Amino acid sequence: MSHPLEFTLNRAQPEALVDQIVREVGRAMQRQTLHAGMRMPSIRSLAKAHQISTFTVVEAYDRLVAQGVLVARRGAGFFVAGAPDGHAAAGMPGSPGGPAVPSAAASEVTNAWLLSEIFADDSIAVKSGCGWLPDSWLDEDGLHGALRQLAKGTSARFAHYGHPNGYGPLRQWIARRLAELAIDAPPERIVLTQGATQALDLVVRTLLQPGDTVLVEAPAYCNLLAILRLAGLNVVGVPRTEAGLDLAALDQAAAAHRPRALFLNPALHNPLGTSLSPAGAHRILQAAEQHGFWVVEDDIYRELAPAGTPSLAAMDGLSRVIYISSFSKTISPSVRVGYLACGQELVREIARSKMVAGLTSSEINERIVHAVLTEGRHRKHIERLTDRLTRARGRLTSQLQSHGLTLLAQPEGGMFVCASLPEGATPARELAEQALAQSIMLAPGEFFLANAQPCRWFRFNVAYSDDPRLFRFLEAAARV
Repeated sequence: MSHPLEFTLNRAQPEALVDQIVREVGRAMQRQTLHAGMRMPSIRSLAKAHQISTFTVVEAYDRLVAQGVLVARRGAGFFVAGAPDGHAAAGMPGSPGGPAVPSAAASEVTNAWLLSEIFADDSIAVKSGCGWLPDSWLDEDGLHGALRQLAKGTSARFAHYGHPNGYGPLRQWIARRLAELAIDAPPERIVLTQGATQALDLVVRTLLQPGDTVLVEAPAYCNLLAILRLAGLNVVGVPRTEAGLDLAALDQAAAAHRPRALFLNPALHNPLGTSLSPAGAHRILQAAEQHGFWVVEDDIYRELAPAGTPSLAAMDGLSRVIYISSFSKTISPSVRVGYLACGQELVREIARSKMVAGLTSSEINERIVHAVLTEGRHRKHIERLTDRLTRARGRLTSQLQSHGLTLLAQPEGGMFVCASLPEGATPARELAEQALAQSIMLAPGEFFLANAQPCRWFRFNVAYSDDPRLFRFLEAAARV
């Protein structure tokens, strides 16, 4: 029985075969020859029918998956995506960009040094304490391709302010991706930001006042702590261990301090690298409901996390949860594109805060990210990056343990490993000063604690820690 998808490839024209396949699938959907849920021809059968390489078909199908036109089901093949709200048609051939979305609305190691001067200091030989990935680990090929694609577009307008909520087609792509995570966030409930850091800052500006109490994990993302302190907030830490957030301590802190919000990393926590269990996530939402505080879910490592890692936003339906993510860890931090998703009323207020604080975000950067995501190769980049991080993390944990350090937790994935020196060792902050004198950058644990209490542990970036100089230094520090 023949498949209803029928077309002819023209090898004489300059248009690439992959582009022709993508275009013809788009035309078939517009003619309604293809319907939601319909199974596509197998890769081998389509390649055989048109006498082309299976790699050509794979690239075309991957691009269609990235554009939301198809969905890939492991072991079953490729299927036409459902599009009850019309979002899956965005970005398809024949409708560039998709329909518009309606408006809704260093010499001293200190925390400040880690957050600012380290970015400008290229002289440090070993940046084990930094929070980013090497350029060669990021999607540079995708960026180059996106820039070439945008440069060829003669009809695109670049010289204007963007939409207050951000570039519409990228918000449509994000809405489809969040739907895959069971998070119901249509494009009008998404605001694009200059990275996740601005998203966190906008939440603080919109919801909180100086003197308000907020809860954070202990340890927590060091830049978040700086944002909260700058806003004049009372920051209370709740212990985060290998088993997750200390739920008894959370209840006690919520009852004692009546916090306005809880900020946390559910997946691949920074710095521990662990993830919440479904039961732990459920208990956190119960506490938020009981004590009346917001939950700010900083989820920037989701793409690197194991499948099935729970999401608070999915469980809560964006009622009390504000969801934040970005593309800094998977595409590049240079584009500075992040986003948040929340309830309808709150998203209007946050969009207004964004405009007051800095007007619109960069539509050019948002277009670049959208082009990378819809070109069709990004999914494989994520797979390669995850595999590379897994191998680097395994090497680092073995090296740390063999040189006398103890892991604070067994990370489940991601970029970071935390390990402690033995009892009696020199405090981590003091050792970090000594390491910097040897051109080794370390991140002491106290930078990740709300009370900045001295400790003996460090956060290590797995991508920058495969260096003999680092382990010679740590081995010497571990001798007590």
